[in-house]
Amino acid sequence: MYCVKCGVELADSEKSCPLCGTTVVCPEGMTREIKDSPYPPHPGKVTEGITKLGALFILSFCFVIPLIICLLADIDINGKMNWSGYVAFSLVLLYTVFVLPLWFNKPNPVIFVPVNFLATGILLLYINLKTGGDWFLPFALPTVGISALILTTVVALTRYTRRGRSFVYGGAIIALGLFAILIEFLTCISFGIERMWRWSLYPAVSLFLIGMFLIIVGICRPLRRALKKKLFF
Repeated sequence: MYCVKCGVELADSEKSCPLCGTTVVCPEGMTREIKDSPYPPHPGKVTEGITKLGALFILSFCFVIPLIICLLADIDINGKMNWSGYVAFSLVLLYTVFVLPLWFNKPNPVIFVPVNFLATGILLLYINLKTGGDWFLPFALPTVGISALILTTVVALTRYTRRGRSFVYGGAIIALGLFAILIEFLTCISFGIERMWRWSLYPAVSLFLIGMFLIIVGICRPLRRALKKKLFF
């Protein structure tokens, strides 16, 4: 039997043409026995071999296994945890930054940005205590804390506000320029450097000019429209 529309040969089990979809019509005086389809039934949705949860567990074991190996090797060689702590806290930092957000369907960067900086601060604190340094409180803590504050503020304003992006980015860039001055100031105090303002004024002035330009663009609507047309700003 053949399709009346496209002429393709039809199996006895076909109720419609598999090529054009035309309903199979038997000529008068002819009967057709419906047989089983020669094709296997559609299996439906094919399940994946590994789920997201399973992949995350495997990825987590990829962090846990080297951590345990380093701890056992360090204790076996030195009789105590000597160098393995650096590896452990570094792996925790990497896991917090790259893997931990994957456990959530929609990770909120406003939450995870300060969490990442917190993990960074803990690593620096461990290094300071392990090496017997005195640079964490006067230098590392304010540096990491202010960095976290600036970046978290920018991420929050960008996420929860739809307008005024030029003001947000301009203010963030100016804050980075001031932050460069603060870093040099903290460096001189923490490490006993006598001469100050060697380099920080250059990025501070440059970033201030860029930030003010973005703020002016946000204030001046004709300038903003012209840049948007010509530069897709």
